[in-house]
Amino acid sequence: MTFRKAQKKDLPRISEFRKAYFEHNPTIRSHEPEYYEWKCFKNPVAIGEMWLAEDNSMLVGTKSMAPKRMKILGKILDAAEIGDAYTRPDYQRQGIFTTLHKAARDRVLDSGISLIYGTPNQNALPGYEKKLDYAQVPIKLRALAKPLHPEQVLEAKLHFPLLVSILSPIIEIVSRTMLKVGVRGIGKSDVFVSRESSFPDDVDVLWEQVAENYDVILVRSKSYLEWRYVANPDTYSILIARNRDGATLGYMVTKIGFSENMPVGFLCDFLTIEEDPNIFKKLLVSAIEEFDQKTVSIIYTWAVKGSFYDSTLLKLGFLPRPPVPIVCYKNELGARVLSKAYKWHFTMGDTDNI
Repeated sequence: MTFRKAQKKDLPRISEFRKAYFEHNPTIRSHEPEYYEWKCFKNPVAIGEMWLAEDNSMLVGTKSMAPKRMKILGKILDAAEIGDAYTRPDYQRQGIFTTLHKAARDRVLDSGISLIYGTPNQNALPGYEKKLDYAQVPIKLRALAKPLHPEQVLEAKLHFPLLVSILSPIIEIVSRTMLKVGVRGIGKSDVFVSRESSFPDDVDVLWEQVAENYDVILVRSKSYLEWRYVANPDTYSILIARNRDGATLGYMVTKIGFSENMPVGFLCDFLTIEEDPNIFKKLLVSAIEEFDQKTVSIIYTWAVKGSFYDSTLLKLGFLPRPPVPIVCYKNELGARVLSKAYKWHFTMGDTDNI
């Protein structure tokens, strides 16, 4: 067994390896070679770490760390997100996951990374906590969902046609009623939303203004957003909210994928001036209308529990789902971040899940 850092020539092999085990969910996030080149070798912060485990010439495990820039407790610092952790089923429980992670972790820490974070699934979480010296951040990151066409969702989940026919119209009526009530009065607001192909220059001003409200937040500069959502090989939609003078008040990034044979919408990322709740509401309405026109069955997103965004989503008919753990490595800064419930802004787009 050998462990090494990946090179560009390895990307087609990595792509084939990942796709072999994710064919059931191929369109939520790309696994093409171009995606890994974008993520690791075109990253604007620094070249990412992608590590491989090989048994002779056979690829049996992968692990990545993607550099990100974050505002953490008042300072702009370099961080890294853990991702792309997978081991062939017949090679699991042999220490491959742990060895790959330690190799990538040590490299990014030596390069000057101050914080390592991730959102592992429930299967991987114990490994991070028990073997790799990670702990969960003391905030609740909530997954939320809003059914648009619940009949399709219930058919995929229940497999009882009679129950589906009874429940689906009730759920749809409640969901649409909550949306109407939640956005009552926004028609009089001087906020205008447009779909655009890139981010405006003054999104930097928006980021700097909103970042003052948070202790931990990813740096959402124009250069980062262009790399994350425009240069990305995957396809995203960008919604921009402005006032009458053309100043940017907020943005939302959406995406459509497929899960369980139905079209699914994602609110990947959002940031708005929070003093006016109509800005976020208008962006939400625009996104929901676009999803509805494309017959999306259900919309998924994440928001920090109790935040401005979380409370607004709940008022507009989004339903809470199980929480998503955020873990940090317990180095010096990580221990500080873990020490109390600081104020975070965190979205699906802060990870490689979407």
